[in-house]
Amino acid sequence: MDEGITLLTATRSKTKSVFLTYQAETYLRDGEPEIAAATATRSLDLASRIDAPRCVTMVRDLEPELSRYAHTASVGELLERLRAVG
Repeated sequence: MDEGITLLTATRSKTKSVFLTYQAETYLRDGEPEIAAATATRSLDLASRIDAPRCVTMVRDLEPELSRYAHTASVGELLERLRAVG
């Protein structure tokens, strides 16, 4: 998946954001909350930059699962950002 995400051009930013969110979800299922948070943050950054509210919502949908790892610094930071986004 990493290679596919890397190959996406700038005109496919929404697709890239969606794939990053899917990848973050996979990392969460695999018990890798730090990597999941970093990947979800990349997706959120991109979605915010291109004004893609549905992509932001996809990242926000990870919040219940991420909350289990709120004690992890990177996850806590992402959760704060998600709350700020609304």
